[in-house]
Amino acid sequence: MTGEVSQRRVRVVRFVKGIPVLGPLSRRLYYAWLALRDAWHGFKANRAFTVRAVTRRNTRRAYEKLFGHDELVEEYLGAERLRFYDEVAEICVPLAGRRVADVGCGTGHLLRALADRTPNARFVGVDFSENAIRRAQSLLPEARWLVGDVYAPPLEEGSFDLVLCTEVLEHLDRPGEALDALVRLCSPGGRVVITVPDGALDGWEGHVNFWSASDLASFLAPAGQSAIRRIDGGRTLLAVISL
Repeated sequence: MTGEVSQRRVRVVRFVKGIPVLGPLSRRLYYAWLALRDAWHGFKANRAFTVRAVTRRNTRRAYEKLFGHDELVEEYLGAERLRFYDEVAEICVPLAGRRVADVGCGTGHLLRALADRTPNARFVGVDFSENAIRRAQSLLPEARWLVGDVYAPPLEEGSFDLVLCTEVLEHLDRPGEALDALVRLCSPGGRVVITVPDGALDGWEGHVNFWSASDLASFLAPAGQSAIRRIDGGRTLLAVISL
């Protein structure tokens, strides 16, 4: 939309410059009107009731709004995102063990996909959005769901065979602190599975961290031995940290 507005403005400005009867003052007023109109279009785009517009602000309030509206959740849980959850779940099946925690669980669809594949495991999900947790409870009532902070999850440390944290760290101001918290949740021999967008491809303004594969490997190195692969059609990096 912004690109279309800009191109249209260029064409209009060229046209106005070609009108000899318009004096300099008239042209300046007309250009000022164009600038105001473009600013209004940008304001409306930022305030639009869409997932992209809402999550651009990257705040807890924004995500409560997202997960509190059926229309936004339906848009958020598109076919592409659900395929992503299925792909991550398939990778995690041999890693699940007996106890699995998902920190930053959102609506719980990743744990739902994993529970369908590993019915004997026990699941716990944590998210800072109360609205997300309410939806997760309805989706997978046999799991335990908690409202909590990624920096200090309200879970017993050293008690999980698998800890998941997908599409979260790119949003955080203190990702290293969050990584330490995830590692502490794992039992000896456990694993942490993390996904983030490939920073070389990601330009989303709601993100604050942009890791390439090599950057991510360096970031994760203090936590333990990690293996990184590409998933989601090459757009996402998935790391398995072995403890």
